[in-house]
Amino acid sequence: MSLPADHPAPPQTLSVGLLLVVLVVAFEAMAVGTVLPRVAAEFHGLAWYGWASSAFLLASLFGAVASGLLADRRGLALGAGASLSVFAAGLLVAGLAPDMPTFVVGRFVQGLGAGGLGALPFAVITARYPEAARARMLAAVSSAWLVPALTGPLLASLIAETWSWRAVFWGLAPVLALVTPLCVGPLRTVNGPAPAAPEADQASDASGLWPALGLTVSAGAVVEGLRRADVPGLLLVVAGAVGMAFSARPLFPAGMLRLARGLPAALMLRGFAAFAVLGANTLLPLALHDLRGLTLTQAGSLLSVGGATWTLGSWIQAQLDRRGGPAGRPRRIRMGAALLTLGLGVTSAAVLGTLPLAWAYAGWCLTCLCMGVAYNANSLLALGSVPDSGAGRLSGQLANIEVLMVAVAAGVGGALVARLASLEAAFTLAFAVTLLGSLVPWVAATRLRPGA
Repeated sequence: MSLPADHPAPPQTLSVGLLLVVLVVAFEAMAVGTVLPRVAAEFHGLAWYGWASSAFLLASLFGAVASGLLADRRGLALGAGASLSVFAAGLLVAGLAPDMPTFVVGRFVQGLGAGGLGALPFAVITARYPEAARARMLAAVSSAWLVPALTGPLLASLIAETWSWRAVFWGLAPVLALVTPLCVGPLRTVNGPAPAAPEADQASDASGLWPALGLTVSAGAVVEGLRRADVPGLLLVVAGAVGMAFSARPLFPAGMLRLARGLPAALMLRGFAAFAVLGANTLLPLALHDLRGLTLTQAGSLLSVGGATWTLGSWIQAQLDRRGGPAGRPRRIRMGAALLTLGLGVTSAAVLGTLPLAWAYAGWCLTCLCMGVAYNANSLLALGSVPDSGAGRLSGQLANIEVLMVAVAAGVGGALVARLASLEAAFTLAFAVTLLGSLVPWVAATRLRPGA
């Protein structure tokens, strides 16, 4: 897909505003991963640990579809403003929560907004940036995670230890109030109200909200069922799995389960790579804290290492794209998928004590570096497969497959932690599941092709 030659370049303020929003969301993501063990300990809510991540992610799934629909029908400015407002409300609820269930509710509300914000960069880059600038802008979006990755865990742990973990949440709400005009204003200028779609098309688009809601509820049933060791729990898992199968069909292109060539394979690659790496990421701070005795700051430093090397990988991908063009993307994705499994295996072995702890940092560096290269290359292939009018829908698909798979991974890991008496056994099984998931991108990477 390419924009017309006379298409006006997006204003610089749009790029700045978009990057600032990503910066705030990235800081919150890195901070929550660091302080979540403290939250669970204060509320005596280790059994809810998986839900603290899954609720956020499942709500993000629905939020991504809703924001994509809103962007396609009413313009990116309205979608961005709504997502930012809901995200801020979730921060306040989580920060003021009196117990773990209320905290989970706050995470759910926060996720509704974050889903739209996660999809926003893809929609903006696809609809408003020429092909030559997309790789550079995607790398800039990834680099916006660098400062939060390096400072977020440290600042969050210091705030939690000297003041309260609650400030990590509600302290960002005023910042969002300042950042929002910088992002929404330029979008309103550049992207005016979208032309009205025919009534039949509007009805078809709106009907996508119901499958998204069904997928969110069904995946939530699976997560809750895994957490329970009784017959109702088993029934929830079965019903949720069936519901997911039916709800996913209208939301994603046909052929995903058989890894059909092109976009279906690209989406599955993204989903299972996220399942493996980001699923493990939700468990690393707790495993390092409870199994290896690290402080919150020390455990969070591993997340900092991952964020920095992921950013480095994204910039390497952009440079390779600039020098060699899009033709080398499939090859880079295949290599990244293979090395990703190797790095994840080394990290897991070190966290569990089979290897020295220092190997966890080496393995996580390799894992996240490969994710930075392969993830961005895969995203660019997907972005090239849709016309301008479908940018919002594709952004929802990219965000949905990612958050769905990470939510399932976090749910499985949280269920194992809740149900097994031995934390070492729980984390061993959880990391084994993520390693198995990392094998799927190996196959999907052989079935990619440049988008039409």
